[in-house]
Amino acid sequence: MMRGFGLKRVLLASALIASPLTAQDAPSDDEIVVVGKTEADAVKDLAETITRRSRVDKPISRFQDPVCLKVSGMPEEMAALVEDRIEANARQVGAKLAEPDCKINTLVAFVNDAPGLFERLREDEPWLFNDMMRHEFDRVAKEDSGVRAWHTQMMRDSAGREIPYEVVLINGRHIEMPVLRVYKASRLQIPISMELTGSVVLIDLAHVSGKTFRQLADYASMRILGMTGSERVEGSDTRIPTIMTLFDEGETAPAGWTEFDQAYLTALYDTQYYARSGSVRNMTLRRYRGLIADKGRTGGEIEPS
Repeated sequence: MMRGFGLKRVLLASALIASPLTAQDAPSDDEIVVVGKTEADAVKDLAETITRRSRVDKPISRFQDPVCLKVSGMPEEMAALVEDRIEANARQVGAKLAEPDCKINTLVAFVNDAPGLFERLREDEPWLFNDMMRHEFDRVAKEDSGVRAWHTQMMRDSAGREIPYEVVLINGRHIEMPVLRVYKASRLQIPISMELTGSVVLIDLAHVSGKTFRQLADYASMRILGMTGSERVEGSDTRIPTIMTLFDEGETAPAGWTEFDQAYLTALYDTQYYARSGSVRNMTLRRYRGLIADKGRTGGEIEPS
């Protein structure tokens, strides 16, 4: 499990670039309201594209315990703006938030040379990656957006309890293994859940010029609250806007998170503990349709409440 962050001693964070983060125009009122078949397919395809595949035979991962957030690398009042927006987004989609003075489990840091810092942390602070497989680390390292984002996670039982380990004798050897006590067996439901226990998002200062606090906070929300990745978004179907394109070269990013982004995270936190990625895709489409309909009725954007 990710312990309370001691990253102040290792993060070479600096203040946010002094260039203005200007507001962007709100989306126009002529966006598609009726979701046709091809657009519905595009929504589900995009949900699959941004989702980092779960490990074999494991359900989707999300935070079950409250999120305790820290934003660093910018002046305090600016960091507070980003934190407030991320926390509002988390509440909107159904994630829990910790009380003040909590033990930090989620960090968004604006730093010089995010790729280099990521590699140094692997050497100097291996506990930040203690449950990551090699291919998962390589996948994060290969992002070309100036962002490095990853999670730690833990397998729990269907009630969200930690799974105890016991020493068992196998072929004459004593091996410590997790022991899952199942009180109600089911062929359809996996008796385990996957919990995100920590999240780190490193954003390279060289890539933030011209981006608003709102854009940065909404992008960070997508990277924090779900195991999402932006490495496959560039070049995908662009009919469905997403804040995940914020750092794509040559792309015009939306002013903030979109109906798709809200639908995706809401679906993630509203599905059953044993849900697989296919369930999230289908639920995302249902949520997306509802948000589009609501926007048509109100005539504007749907903001975090």
